[in-house]
Amino acid sequence: MFNDACGSPRTRVIRCARSRVVPALFPTTTAMSTLKRALAILDLFSLETPVLSAEEIISRLSYSAPTGYRYIRDLTDLGYLLRVTGEGYKLGPRIIELDHLIIDGDPVLGVARPIMREVVDQVGGDVLLSVIHGLRILNIHHERGPDELGIPHGRGRAHPLFRGATAKTIVAFLPRKDQRRLYDAHADEIRDLGLGGTQAEFTGYLDRIRVQGFYLGVGEISPERAGIAVPVFQEDRRVFGALTVTFLATRLNTIAQDKTASLLQSAARRIESLALATRMKELAPAP
Repeated sequence: MFNDACGSPRTRVIRCARSRVVPALFPTTTAMSTLKRALAILDLFSLETPVLSAEEIISRLSYSAPTGYRYIRDLTDLGYLLRVTGEGYKLGPRIIELDHLIIDGDPVLGVARPIMREVVDQVGGDVLLSVIHGLRILNIHHERGPDELGIPHGRGRAHPLFRGATAKTIVAFLPRKDQRRLYDAHADEIRDLGLGGTQAEFTGYLDRIRVQGFYLGVGEISPERAGIAVPVFQEDRRVFGALTVTFLATRLNTIAQDKTASLLQSAARRIESLALATRMKELAPAP
């Protein structure tokens, strides 16, 4: 809050009696809407469409040409887009810089990597740490084991929402209202995958995973791979993501499922505890 020339507090742009414009303290609704529209361009890029022309961007988002070109120019100037001569635009170097900052500054990753390495050494498979953000489940770290599993889900790669140990474990531990919202948005897919023809059947399926405390998936994403996943929680006990060990399906007979799940659960609790301790240390006042 501040006092304008007319002597009264304001939180938005005003023009007082002497016609002096007072700057806004916070972005207006229009400004935030503009920001969202500009950043929506970044969501268009994917593995299938790593490069897009300006015309494709404008058409897909139904922007006017002047608006679309302005957004593209601004994002390019800021490094979020990079122009590819003769082809169009791709994600720019600023994205890489931000990812580097996330990796170096994330207390969860800092404590998780050595713990995940321990799990690899004990179990022999690949170990993944994945998180849920909105309606996306993303891998944020991948520790590789001795076998070449050909896992495409490296850092930043998305999981299908309803297939595989990672996704099913995370969804099983979401709040009920979020599970219902997912069902309403994906009822046909959920039914086709055999996870429930009604909302009640779907939540019942998830409850069984929740009671068990882990999920074993075999061949759900790739026929030659299997995986066991357990939930990872935030300090408020909301599910943050999942810790998953993935291995060749031919090893199923040699993997002690309950023992492996118990090992993963212990690793997940250590990650939670150390990440919380790190955050508390960062928040503590300097002596």
